[in-house]
Amino acid sequence: MADRRVAVLLLGAGQARRFGGDKLVADFRGRPLWRWAADACTEAGFDEYCLVVGEDARFADVPAQWTLVPNRHAASGMASSIRCGVASVRQCDRVVIALADMPLVAPAHLRALAAGDDPVFTRQADGSAGVPAAFPARYFDRLLALEGDRGAASLSFADAALLDPPDAGMLADVDTPVDLSQLD
Repeated sequence: MADRRVAVLLLGAGQARRFGGDKLVADFRGRPLWRWAADACTEAGFDEYCLVVGEDARFADVPAQWTLVPNRHAASGMASSIRCGVASVRQCDRVVIALADMPLVAPAHLRALAAGDDPVFTRQADGSAGVPAAFPARYFDRLLALEGDRGAASLSFADAALLDPPDAGMLADVDTPVDLSQLD
């Protein structure tokens, strides 16, 4: 990614309670659900690839360029996954945070997030800031201070921008088996 090192964190340590467990390895169009987001990240082209996983993760056939980052505190919420991931890429200049249960995310959108200089969130359907999102290293300490089941959008970034997705459908987030079946 040019003169700077950009990492992507793919968060995959959630408990998947609403899904009934093992959501990320559920079949979606012939591949495990998580691979769709991972492959989009790979196609986008980053310098480092980190997949944040829970202690009971059952990810198989993880591509060689991906580093598994264990989150021993996944039950405490999303903030712990962000902290684990950011701590593993402190040497990078920028980080893009994406979710492993968003299989339709577009590589071009991830590249656009990576290209920014300030915090950039994806504009959600309701106009709010959400994921995928990207942050420069100057905000890593703030991300490392997140607590509970909160994402980075819960923090205030005066210089943050919102990036419209190329297609609102790419923001589909799988929480339940019904969500997954509606994507087919």
